[in-house]
Amino acid sequence: MVGTGRMKTLKFTVTVSSALCFILLFRAGYFAYPSEVTAPIIPIVDREYFPEARKLIEKAAKSISLSMFVVKRGEMVNLLITELEKSAQRGVEVRILLDDNIAHNQRTVNSLKGIKNIEIRLDSPQKTTHNKMLIVDGETVLIGSTNWTDSSLGSANEANVIINNQEIAAYLEDFFDKLWLDSSRDISPFKSFRGDIVLLLDRQYFDAVYEAMKKAQKRIWVMVYGFKINKDRKSRGDLLAEEIIKAAQRGLETKVFLEKSDFNQYLNEMNRETKEYLKKNGVETKLDREDIITHAKVIIIDDSVFLGATNWSYGGLELWHNSDVMIKDKKIVAFFQNYFEKKFGP
Repeated sequence: MVGTGRMKTLKFTVTVSSALCFILLFRAGYFAYPSEVTAPIIPIVDREYFPEARKLIEKAAKSISLSMFVVKRGEMVNLLITELEKSAQRGVEVRILLDDNIAHNQRTVNSLKGIKNIEIRLDSPQKTTHNKMLIVDGETVLIGSTNWTDSSLGSANEANVIINNQEIAAYLEDFFDKLWLDSSRDISPFKSFRGDIVLLLDRQYFDAVYEAMKKAQKRIWVMVYGFKINKDRKSRGDLLAEEIIKAAQRGLETKVFLEKSDFNQYLNEMNRETKEYLKKNGVETKLDREDIITHAKVIIIDDSVFLGATNWSYGGLELWHNSDVMIKDKKIVAFFQNYFEKKFGP
């Protein structure tokens, strides 16, 4: 697993001229610890999230905004919460927004309410807030698939990035502000992004992925926790499935990797049905091992990678608040291509 046991002390920056060096070092096990990488975008996968989130919170000087689907108290989560409390004690303004439909979140709210410099609240019961984003000092964002639970931090396959960019951070801070005031409705995109980083909020994610799939010329690789198709084949999940099948039929490399749970039988039935349908139509599709949680959402379409919080379920694609990012930086795409291949296997 990336980020466990194979870490070397070699320093490396993604400002090198060739992505090939990045790939060879990654495959050899010389994947640099994120703090040793100098780049506006830094991949943070699997076990790397906890130490990086902790360091970002420790270094906060002005503000911390955390929007999280679930914060469940446990050994590792408690350490992150302790760092939030320490930040508040030194004058950092901390805001935390959690989904209202998770019992653990209410307990977290109860434990932090009344602490100076910490504001914490639950979202509107009218809509699920499924984000996993941490914004520090209006300059740095940690965004992706990782929830604040010990299983997510300690054992699950998860995919995130740190983005060091004030414009990106300000945009997500504005998104956070809108949710903080009223999360009962979709947030329409209020700024366009060009270049190597494109932020995707709420329904914007489906549109971007769907259009990229229709234009794909080389590959469509999909790693998601849940992928729902319907018998009427009319949902947004169905539309994505059909584009993957069309891509396979025109000779593109198509791979889909889904979660197999040891406790969630509804999820298993959903993913099993999707797997069988895709395989029947020529798409290479696998479920992960039952003892591993694959919670990452990594979509590689040609030379772009999409990652963030969105599951390919009806709720994820059509109802919930989600924050995702499309990245075109060649070195970052190469990193996640290798990540996908390691998880997918031969």
